[in-house]
Amino acid sequence: MKITPERNDIKAAISMLSEMSKGEGAKPIAKRLHSLIAVPKRRRVSVNLYKIDKYTKEGDNVIVPGKVLSSGVLSHKVNIAAIEFSEGALESINQAGSSTSSIKDMLSKKNVRIIV
Repeated sequence: MKITPERNDIKAAISMLSEMSKGEGAKPIAKRLHSLIAVPKRRRVSVNLYKIDKYTKEGDNVIVPGKVLSSGVLSHKVNIAAIEFSEGALESINQAGSSTSSIKDMLSKKNVRIIV
């Protein structure tokens, strides 16, 4: 079954990850992200802030292949990229001094973690 998401930003992310995961210079992280994002929305992960706080340390780069939810708080600054953020999660992220970015920008950085 072929997955055809309706949102253009998700379509763009899937096609970008598909291109990055092919060929000689393929990044293993792009291949893993493609397999996690190219699924129906109901099968994508939802990660709460307390889980991000638990498994990261100051200055880490994190990709969530789904939605970031607002349960919990961040006690340190991290850079987070995700498909979606809840309103409460964005407020908590900004209060902690952390930043958000796109998945494409995050893949160009080093030491990126995937939180599932």
